[in-house]
Amino acid sequence: MKELTTKVVVVGSGSAGISAGYELYQNDIPFIMLERGDKVGGAGKFGAHGVFAINSKQQQEKNVKYGYKDAFEGLTSYNHYFVNGELLSRFLKDSGQNIERMKEMGLPVTVEQSEQKAHLHDPLVYHKFNDFKDKMINWDKLPAKFESKGNQVLTETSAIDLDYQDNHLKAVIAEDKDHQKIRINAEKVIFADGGYPGNEEMMRKYYADYDNLLNLGEHKSDGTGIRLCEKLGADSNHTPVLFAHGCAPGQNINPMKRDSSVETLTNLPLLWIDHTGNRFVNEDIVYDFANWANAAHNVGGKYYVIIDQATLDHFKENKVELEDTFERQFCEVGQTPRTDVGPLKNIQSDFDACLETGEVVKADTIEELAEKLGLPVNAFKKSLEEYNQAVKNKKDEVFLKPADELLFTVEKGPFYAIVEHCATLGTLNGVNVDRNCQPVRKDGSPINDLYIVGNNVNGLYSDGYPSYEGIANGFAFVSGWIAAKEARQSL
Repeated sequence: MKELTTKVVVVGSGSAGISAGYELYQNDIPFIMLERGDKVGGAGKFGAHGVFAINSKQQQEKNVKYGYKDAFEGLTSYNHYFVNGELLSRFLKDSGQNIERMKEMGLPVTVEQSEQKAHLHDPLVYHKFNDFKDKMINWDKLPAKFESKGNQVLTETSAIDLDYQDNHLKAVIAEDKDHQKIRINAEKVIFADGGYPGNEEMMRKYYADYDNLLNLGEHKSDGTGIRLCEKLGADSNHTPVLFAHGCAPGQNINPMKRDSSVETLTNLPLLWIDHTGNRFVNEDIVYDFANWANAAHNVGGKYYVIIDQATLDHFKENKVELEDTFERQFCEVGQTPRTDVGPLKNIQSDFDACLETGEVVKADTIEELAEKLGLPVNAFKKSLEEYNQAVKNKKDEVFLKPADELLFTVEKGPFYAIVEHCATLGTLNGVNVDRNCQPVRKDGSPINDLYIVGNNVNGLYSDGYPSYEGIANGFAFVSGWIAAKEARQSL
């Protein structure tokens, strides 16, 4: 077996891992970083658009009044007090300084309005990456910086076990792409490997709607850190928390390309029907990514957007005064977003193409559409009748959708259903930790020499991702920094 020696092993190179590595690099602590993928980065690099913070220099310059008391009490209340208060406090108090650290790392962000229409009037807490492409480029430069001081970044290499004796870490056992084992003698290990979205067994265990979820998480994140900590007695008792974030038709439509009118219509507050044939939410929730996905998760992870040919034709020829919920997310800092959609000249061909792949179902009658979707026909017909009346009256008596969003009836065939899935960016439960990000046993005692961070830990969320934009990525950066700081100070 190949043998290496260092002070600290960092498992993962996403936001938490790269942040931990940067702290060790700055303080000349030797480390080896293990990355399962063929390049550095995780969800924070490939998908996230920003981070949450309070009391940053930028916020102070803008005279933002929202501070620690507001954030701590708000998040504690939002999560019904199912939080690790000390961990939450430390994260919030370090979050502002983290913005300056990210700038030093080559990952600058700018405080600005939320990317979500539902939160445009929220306090300024969201710090958006100045340029998404530059973020990717600069992230890839960090390994060379680390290696310039003699550290190693080993891609396509996974942690598989620990040599842990007499209450202390002796080594991390790793495996490379050729299945060759490596013993890395080390004093500390930081697990920053991003939860378990890539572990089908764990996902099925915790989420009954797994088959309906659109899993956009990092599939290389397979729960290794969580499982290795559990093996040494770490307490992982917690409600499963899905990182539910928005919804989408399926893997065949790439929302990053912004080129499908089918996807555009799923990002609008049209008529939504669940598997029982009923409406289940005020469709205006589309403008809040977390709650939108939570609503879908609550009805089995899947629902249907229902329109008729007249609506499709209207979008083809007209501009519609509805905002695409993802419009702001794809604007760079300083760009002005559109607040309408259309005309969508390719909408018919886009829908026809999706008939072949299953993202869209078409029928000439309501009864036929119900049969194809497996919906109770009477409930479905009643839902359409009630919704059509709400549109005509400009008043939604049940779910209270705003009148200016009650635009389209569903009356004359052919009819279309877009099959929509709850999208998940990952998982947000794992191991219970103390304020230093050390895993703890059921009696609350920390497991020496082990640290676990980011989406691997419990304590920030009760049962779902909150509507505090950028909080998961912000916590990943800060918790990686905390763990590395604590690890180096205890060497």
